[in-house]
Amino acid sequence: MVERYKATLLGCGIGDALGQQVEGWSAEEIARYAGRITGLIGQPYLPADATVRRHNRKRGECTDDTILTLAVAESIVSCGGLNLEDMCARQLRAYSARKRPDGSVAGGFGRTTREAFEHMLRGIPPEDAGVDGLGNGPAMKMAPVGLYMASSGRYEEGIRFAAALGYTTHLDPRSIASGVVQAHAVCALLSYATRDAFLDSLVDASARCESALSPPRQLSNAGSLTERLAWVRDHRDADADTAHRVLGSSGLAFESHPFALFMLQRHWQEPLSGMLATINAGGDTDTTGALYGALCGALHGMVFPAEWVTPLDWESLVAAGQGIYALRKP
Repeated sequence: MVERYKATLLGCGIGDALGQQVEGWSAEEIARYAGRITGLIGQPYLPADATVRRHNRKRGECTDDTILTLAVAESIVSCGGLNLEDMCARQLRAYSARKRPDGSVAGGFGRTTREAFEHMLRGIPPEDAGVDGLGNGPAMKMAPVGLYMASSGRYEEGIRFAAALGYTTHLDPRSIASGVVQAHAVCALLSYATRDAFLDSLVDASARCESALSPPRQLSNAGSLTERLAWVRDHRDADADTAHRVLGSSGLAFESHPFALFMLQRHWQEPLSGMLATINAGGDTDTTGALYGALCGALHGMVFPAEWVTPLDWESLVAAGQGIYALRKP
């Protein structure tokens, strides 16, 4: 079982690193400029007239998805549990360490997360620092909370904490719920959930969280996270192109997270092909990769090829996963 804890965090980093070079590109743009992603790549050659975003990142480099996931995980290990103050402080240190002289921040931190972190750096308490953003920032870093829930047996504590942690940066209920759902999903997969039971549980976890929150103020006509997860459950055997047309894979929490979950369950017995297909679909590829990778590790353990592992800071991720496992109840 400890291997699956390690693989959850390592999978997050691998998925992030696989997708980071083509973040924000469409499937067609990935095919045109990078070919099909089949492993870690360096920066693709882009002609002068290319309109896609240039990231100037190294092969195997990880972004905010893994940076913040590691901060959350190391806080859990250091504190022996869930400590919001320590967790926010560690995230702020990781963020501040990547600030450049011109004011930009390395690592691809999302706008809402940056704004909330800047609020905290100005002395605003974490519980008051959040911004009305719709992004997937809560979900992308929440896998360690799911590991803690499984190791400690404190499911309800973890669910409440996941909502509180999401609220420190994102105020949209779908973003908060996405973090709760990712924590729940990791915990559920470690409990050997069947595919059908897993899908049902995602809808239940999301509905429970969203029902306790205020309605969204932005893009309310896009529907709830729960509705989109219900689509995944009810169309579990749809093809990936159909799912992508319906769900999308942008940085919005109610797009990228349901899509990553759809791809995981669609490739339940083919985890690596599913990871690559998720990234090649385009969109917020570092985060869809990180979300899928964490879930893949929780479900399947160390299935990742060595050539995907060695370029990463894998020792830190593996150590954090082992540390959370060590908190398990006797």
